[in-house]
Parts: sequence; C-alpha cells; structure tokens
Amino acid sequence: MNKGYMTVEASIVVPVVLFGVFMCLFGLMLIYEKGYVLGNEYEALYTIPFSHIRDNSVDAYLSNKNYTYGVVLGEASVETGYSWHKAKCQGVLKLYGDSEINADREIDVLVERLRRWQFYDDIAEDQGHE
Repeated sequence: MNKGYMTVEASIVVPVVLFGVFMCLFGLMLIYEKGYVLGNEYEALYTIPFSHIRDNSVDAYLSNKNYTYGVVLGEASVETGYSWHKAKCQGVLKLYGDSEINADREIDVLVERLRRWQFYDDIAEDQGHE
C-alpha cells in the first residue's frame, strides 16, 4: 500500500537533519575561533612583564603581540589600550558576520586597595572601634 513513505523521508527528513548537522559545525567553528582569540588576549593581558608596568609601556607591549596567529577560517583584528591601570583588548572576528571579542584587566590596583584597607583598619583599632 503506502510505497511512497521512503520518498517523503528522503526528500524532507534527510535535508533537515543535514542542515542541522551543518549548522552545528558552523557554530562549533565560530565558538572555536572566538575562544582562541579570547585566549590569546587574556594570555597577553596576564603575562605583561613588571618592567613594562613600571615603565608605563604596557600599551606598546600589548600592541606588539599577535592575537590572531591561530585563526584558521575567519579574519580577526585586535586593538589594545591602557589607561588608568586598566589594560584592554578589543577584537573583532569576521566569520559568518562580525563578532566582538573583548578582554580587560586591572593592573596594580589590588595592592593600592589592600594598603588602603590596612590603613583604615589600623585607624579603627587606634580609635577603639571593632
């Protein structure tokens, strides 16, 4: 009786399944490329030598790094900046559209906050407050 069911399956179900598989592959490629560039940005931000921090040449150090050496399929560009103890990497990945990839880090601020906290804690002890 119903001898046309294989034709319906082959013409509707198989293309839908193949489309889903290809969309998953495209999504995985996009996630891989974004993750690789973001990893390169964070690696550069957290491996800044202390000599560059002391000399206030962090921006020059970050701009000389290559953040896109692992990008295989798309094109990526990264701009860097450093001001007020905050280093930033702002990237754009061009793969199936434009995707922003941003990373930042505060540099040498924790020590200042810790010293301030210790200073205020000492004042509170001197005044008899607990």
